[in-house]
Amino acid sequence: MHETMALAATVTASVILGCEAPQVMLVFLACLLPITLELINSAMEIFMDHVVGTPYREEVRRAKDMLSAAVCLALIMGYSGSIWIIFFFGKPAP
Repeated sequence: MHETMALAATVTASVILGCEAPQVMLVFLACLLPITLELINSAMEIFMDHVVGTPYREEVRRAKDMLSAAVCLALIMGYSGSIWIIFFFGKPAP
């Protein structure tokens, strides 16, 4: 839910700030990265819970932590990439 709101805000900001259509599309695609990884994360957590069951297992905890770290990195890459596209992509160097 939060990623979807961030995607809408980022794409809207790119349009308001006067980005051209290809830039807006790149911003949209960059913002889809965290959403995609969040879907994979959720599916894998459900799968692991179904296969392993409710008992605590250290390797399952570590796998879930790694999936969450991947989502965190995707958030950083996706939104920092979007900021770069909005403000610096296609602009001449000073």
